[in-house]
Amino acid sequence: MRMILATILILQVSGFTAEWSRLRGPNGSGVAAGAKPPIQLDPAKPTWKVPASTGHSSPVLWGNRLFLTGIEQTRLATYAHDKITGKRLWKRLAPEVELERVHEASSHAAPTPVVDMDRLYVYFGSYGLLCYDHAGKLLWQRQLPVPRTLYGTSSSPIAFGDLILLVLDDDHNLPDSRLSRSKILAVHKATGETAWETARPFHRSGWSTPVLWKQPDRMELVVLGNGALRGYALPSGREQWQVTGFSRETISAPIIGNGKVIASASRRGGGGNERIDPEPFWRSVIHFDTNKDGKLQRQEMTGHFTFPFRPELPYGHPGYGMPLPKDPRQRARRLDGIFGWMDKNRDGAWTHEEFVGNFGHGSGKPLLIAVKPGGRGDVTESHLVWEHNRGIPEIPSPLYHAGRVYMVRSGGILTAVHADTGKALYSERLNASGQYSASPILANGHLYLISEPGQLTVVKTGDELKIVHQIQLGDKTHVTPAFDDNTIYVRSEQHLWAFRK
Repeated sequence: MRMILATILILQVSGFTAEWSRLRGPNGSGVAAGAKPPIQLDPAKPTWKVPASTGHSSPVLWGNRLFLTGIEQTRLATYAHDKITGKRLWKRLAPEVELERVHEASSHAAPTPVVDMDRLYVYFGSYGLLCYDHAGKLLWQRQLPVPRTLYGTSSSPIAFGDLILLVLDDDHNLPDSRLSRSKILAVHKATGETAWETARPFHRSGWSTPVLWKQPDRMELVVLGNGALRGYALPSGREQWQVTGFSRETISAPIIGNGKVIASASRRGGGGNERIDPEPFWRSVIHFDTNKDGKLQRQEMTGHFTFPFRPELPYGHPGYGMPLPKDPRQRARRLDGIFGWMDKNRDGAWTHEEFVGNFGHGSGKPLLIAVKPGGRGDVTESHLVWEHNRGIPEIPSPLYHAGRVYMVRSGGILTAVHADTGKALYSERLNASGQYSASPILANGHLYLISEPGQLTVVKTGDELKIVHQIQLGDKTHVTPAFDDNTIYVRSEQHLWAFRK
């Protein structure tokens, strides 16, 4: 039995299993090895299309079943569908609890479940862990403290042998202000009981899902969190090494490629380049110049105005800019503060020169890095192979394939980087703008990229950008799709879709 489990684990880590059992498939790689889904998709003629509840979790697959989570009004729910027909097989509601506070652009059902041949493991930040068999029978449940986060929880559980591993980074400080209750929790698959915990005392809230790294002499769990990438020995959970330099807000998941661990995070606020061009931000605010004098007065700050963080997004999008209070008086005071902060000469207007000269956005350094194995302690100087600082996504994870690392960021910019050197092969627009929350997926020699407005772009892999197909689903999409041998499964805001070759 141990030999069978070990074989399954090796297949999962190596990426040769056919089951899309966790976020981004085999070991979170985003690579559907051997799959041959359709390259040309027609949203008017899906294989099937069924209604789906609200949620940002990705579908996971086992056998002929598709599993995902969602929220109906104030109730957290888990669903199973027949992946051949799309028919819903069952729905199970989690215990009724007070829901955590989440960002308007996120969801209470953001973590993706993990499934194995016997059980489905579900995590909700507002509740904790639930375990079902494939027929929907509740096998165990375990309520956990709700992490205190800036935007809500999204880190997904993963499987290792007979354990479920969950990163619970938390802004709740202990009496020693340097410490937090952040930790890695390992529970037994069969019972949900704790196998071990490892404290992450200097980590605050984060949104990244960990990855397994099989090295020649050991297995590690690699976790990206605010400020640092860390490796933990398995099965013990003891910390082994760290690489520092990341920003406060880390969302994307690390991946394994080229014998190295590869991880990325934008600067806080979503900036993907080391040097930020202030011109798109100026064009965004001067849009509100109603008297067309080329300046912005305080009285022109109306409607959807706020200080832009992500000017590539539409006005009014919840991720577009600085959140403002809904109360009119509080909102006015906040806008007064924003205006005064930039109006350095106190002449009652922002000019282009003044805005550009005083512009500042985000903190931290945007990073894509590759780390070689074998380190102990702080390996920032000794084991960092290369770093890249342009075109770094805020939410989507990178993808490694055939000596290249691919990244897609908001605004519809796809970057390919040489995995040996970190040098850019290209960084070009897809003609598919807007926010990108879904991570790239690779199948049959093509990248599948989905924007939040619902535009799907299929790109041939290689050293040059070659777009082979683009369609508009007609429904917003926040979620990374799932793949099996011949099908792509897409979750949009309103529906589940299957496109089968």
